[in-house]
Amino acid sequence: MENLKTTVECLRDLVAFHSERINGYETLLNRLTTEEQHLVTLFEAFIKQSMMMKQELLDIGAQLGLAETRLITGGKFGLAWSVVKAVFSSRMPSYSLDKCKSGENALLIAYHSVEGTEGLQSSLRLIINRQKREVIAARDWITHFGALQGQAVQHQLAAVS
Repeated sequence: MENLKTTVECLRDLVAFHSERINGYETLLNRLTTEEQHLVTLFEAFIKQSMMMKQELLDIGAQLGLAETRLITGGKFGLAWSVVKAVFSSRMPSYSLDKCKSGENALLIAYHSVEGTEGLQSSLRLIINRQKREVIAARDWITHFGALQGQAVQHQLAAVS
């Protein structure tokens, strides 16, 4: 019984993280400047990724006999969830990629925390580990695009000088 309670809390947290990630990237898509339009495909891919991961987590809950409403409401959200929400909803001036990297880092903290939780079924732990690796890959893409963006800015500054 205790293991099921732990599993439900972990699933709730991760489902909430992915819901917030989806909302965050949708918000950022609407705020992209003309110079950031190259990020549309990347952000849309991350939205799709979170939708698929969230559905996979909901499917696991269904296999355990849990109603979807039990996994999308309530739950104890840790500090990392608060950071994801704050990063994506912030109106502070910042490059979109900076917000994305901060949000992805917070999501990775959440995955690391859930992955280390005692009492999770090994099959669920494997799925969480795989999803964590996918989020790491997403963060690497953000880092790559950030480096490209930085190179473009340097070229523009050199051209002006």
